[in-house]
Amino acid sequence: MTDKNRPDENAQDKNDRKDDNQTEKKKHQEELLDEGVEETFPASDPVSVKIITK
Repeated sequence: MTDKNRPDENAQDKNDRKDDNQTEKKKHQEELLDEGVEETFPASDPVSVKIITK
């Protein structure tokens, strides 16, 4: 058996690391979203907006 015919033993490890990385990114995005929601609570508070017309 040559090296070309040998199955890649690290393929599963690479896929697992990729999945873990995607899971970590998603978890981080969820944390940022939660923080953003907390910062804007309660949503019923009026937003301070100044409209300038000429």
